[in-house]
Amino acid sequence: MIRYIENFYMKNFLWLVFSFYFSSFLYASDHSIHFEEVAPGIFVHQGEHLDVDETYHGDIANIGFIVGEEAIAVVDTGGSLEIGRELELAIKKISNLPIKYVINTHVHLDHIYGNAIFKKKGTDFIGHIELPRAMIARKDFYEKTNLQYLEIPPEESIQIPPTILIKPNQSKNFDLGNRIIKITGYPISHTNTDITVEDLKTKTLWAGDLLFIERTPVIDGDIHGFIAVINEILKLDVIQVIPGHGSPTKEWREAFKKEQDYFKLLRDEVRLAIDDDQDLQLTIETAGQTESKKWELFEIQNARNINKIFPMMEWE
Repeated sequence: MIRYIENFYMKNFLWLVFSFYFSSFLYASDHSIHFEEVAPGIFVHQGEHLDVDETYHGDIANIGFIVGEEAIAVVDTGGSLEIGRELELAIKKISNLPIKYVINTHVHLDHIYGNAIFKKKGTDFIGHIELPRAMIARKDFYEKTNLQYLEIPPEESIQIPPTILIKPNQSKNFDLGNRIIKITGYPISHTNTDITVEDLKTKTLWAGDLLFIERTPVIDGDIHGFIAVINEILKLDVIQVIPGHGSPTKEWREAFKKEQDYFKLLRDEVRLAIDDDQDLQLTIETAGQTESKKWELFEIQNARNINKIFPMMEWE
C-alpha cells in the first residue's frame, strides 16, 4: 500500500491537505517504492543499483510519470507487474486524470514489464520503431530470467509493444494539456531502441539508459554510436536530466561527459588490445580498469561491455 510521507512538520489538518496536493513529496510502499517530485508535475522513482542476478527484484530502473492539465504520461514501468501496479497506485494517489501515454525508453526488461498494468482503453504505448522486433527477439530470454529470479511464470511476463513508433533522428510532440512532451528517437547506441522524453515546460529530459549516474554504463548496442549520441544530447537546452539509473541531476552535462569519457577510454584500450593481438579474457582483465573506482557494479558490467564490443571492433 502506497503511503504519503511528509518531510516537514504539519501544524493542522488543512495544511496537511494543502501540502498533499501542492508540495514535493515521497511515496513509499512495503517494497520501498518511492516517488519524488523532481520538477513541477514530474515524479520519479529511483531504482536500486543491483545486477540482474539473485538480488534482482524487478526494481532497478528509474520509472515515473508526467502530469499535464488533461492527461498523464508514464515513462517506463519497471521490471514486473508488481512494480507497474505500484506505479499506477502512486499516480492515482495524486491525480484522477487519464493515463494517455505509456512510453518505453528502450527494450531492457527492467523498463518494460509493468506495461500490462496500463493496457486500458484510451492509453497509447510509445516507443522506438525497432522496439516491437526487439521485444520479440528477447522474449524467451526475458521470460526465463523473470522465472529464475522473480519466480514469475511466462504467462505473467507480458510484453505490450508500442503502437506509436518513433524513428531514429525523428521527434514527435504529444500534448498532455498545457504541457508538451517531445519524444526523440536515436540510432543504435545503448541499444537499437533508444528514445528520450523531453518535458518542454520544465526543460526536463528523461534520458533512459542513454545516461547512467553512479552505476556503470551499459553498452548493448554500439559504442561508437553511443559516443555520437551523447554529443547530440549535449547540444540540448535542458535544465535537468533523469537518467535510466541513478539520481536526477542538474549537473547533466558533467554526467554525460563522465559517461562518454569512460566509453572513449574503453574504446581506445580495447582497440589497442586488439592491435596487440591480446585475447578477450586478458582484455577483460585490463581494459578500462582506471575507471573502476568511479562506478558501482564496475567489475561485472565493464566485463560485459568488453565482451560486447571486442568482437565488433575486431572487424573494424
